[in-house]
Amino acid sequence: MANIIFYINGKWVHENNAKIPFNDAGFLYGDGLFETVRFQNRKLFRPQMHIDRLRSGLKILSLHLPIYDDAIVAILEQSIEKNQIVNGLLRMIITRGFIDKVFPWNHTGTPGLYVSIRPLSSEPEIPVKIVFLKESSFPLIRFKPAIKSVNYLGNMLAKKEAEKQGAFEPVFINSDGFITEGAIRNIFFIKGDKLLSPGLDLGVLPGIMRHSIIEISKKTGLTFSESHIHIDEISGMDEAFISSTGIGIFPCYWENWSSNHTNTKILRNYLTDLIDAPN
Repeated sequence: MANIIFYINGKWVHENNAKIPFNDAGFLYGDGLFETVRFQNRKLFRPQMHIDRLRSGLKILSLHLPIYDDAIVAILEQSIEKNQIVNGLLRMIITRGFIDKVFPWNHTGTPGLYVSIRPLSSEPEIPVKIVFLKESSFPLIRFKPAIKSVNYLGNMLAKKEAEKQGAFEPVFINSDGFITEGAIRNIFFIKGDKLLSPGLDLGVLPGIMRHSIIEISKKTGLTFSESHIHIDEISGMDEAFISSTGIGIFPCYWENWSSNHTNTKILRNYLTDLIDAPN
């Protein structure tokens, strides 16, 4: 892949020269948010939904990004154009900015804004294996409502553990035994004609792809419901899949459980049409 061009605080910088200031709050303290935006055929997929979620998270962190939504979209579109990538992912990172005080929590400077880009990864063999892990075993930070914090230490440690167990994605179980979400993806179950997903009240991220799947599920005859799904219930599910901006829908299985994923395949087709549709 050619030398990628990044956006760093108002400047376009080639990958080889891209630098994050040492005193940036995101680097020093994990103090910031990110959004990953998909684009297909050089068209952004639902950028306003990502921006709205970003603004909501910034409000929770008492951060103000002094740039209009249209300007954010323009930066994302310029990144696609400058890098000449057809299908890929853009990542926006907003941090509290440069820390120049003894007490960084009182910092009120201009936020840092970083945008990176990469092509879509090749799809693994599906269905993919998942493994269920206890949240208490990992240092997770749960905001309610959920935000996309740049502090992903617990998530990354869970990913490493999942890989050790030969799994594609870890899915968390909270202290009450309820399924929440994957380390970097949402999870859905299908039982009969019902499409089930863990409730947002559990601290689950309101994923953009999650929202899109709920939207298209109406076309399949499935009835969606947010649920508290206990680990003891999952063996009775008919189908299961994980979702995210980067992967769309991946059917999944776990040890001693599998499915033919009939409805999941139909949902995948509808979602592909939605992503490929012109804006």
